[in-house]
Amino acid sequence: MTASRQSTPPCSAASCKDIRTKLIDAALDVLLHDGILGFSQSKVAKQAGLRQSHLTYYFPTRNDLLTVVVEHGCQMVINAQGCHDAAPMPTLEEFRQAMCNNICDSRIARLMVAVTVAAEVDPKLKDWISDFDRRMLNNKKEAFKRLGVHASDDEMALFHSTIAGIALRNLNSSGPQDSEEARRRFLYAFDRLIKASHPVARSE
Repeated sequence: MTASRQSTPPCSAASCKDIRTKLIDAALDVLLHDGILGFSQSKVAKQAGLRQSHLTYYFPTRNDLLTVVVEHGCQMVINAQGCHDAAPMPTLEEFRQAMCNNICDSRIARLMVAVTVAAEVDPKLKDWISDFDRRMLNNKKEAFKRLGVHASDDEMALFHSTIAGIALRNLNSSGPQDSEEARRRFLYAFDRLIKASHPVARSE
């Protein structure tokens, strides 16, 4: 690993950031298109139009790259939902619809399936998955709190697990009818959480 890092020419902070971003974007494309079985460092480097030595400089192993890609993909979902510190506060209904759209988008489920399959080969990934899952659960808690919804830990955990199951089932859907069913199930789970949480109205 040291030799690989030393063999890579030095770059400015800006250009290094650009190369890293280019590699992550290429890896996301490869993983979504080819799945975990087709996910390799050489294929990602080719997709990015860079030498493999550039990739291994930033991501020495395939799993280093895989976890960063899953983090990146899920952060895109969080940003798209609009309930984070850098975004204007959405209404509860806007958040409901945005979350529904993202849960029913098969790309995130595909990423999580990929890292789960990889963990069967490298058990060390299981610790990362557990930590990642806890962070995603906490993210949901904070998002709902910002919207004035204060759910119990048990209710939030149930909602978190339910929508993960909906996303996984939707990944294997065979047509529009299945996708519509996934939307109905998500909206039901969301509305059930709200009813159980006694939301506090936010002042405008």
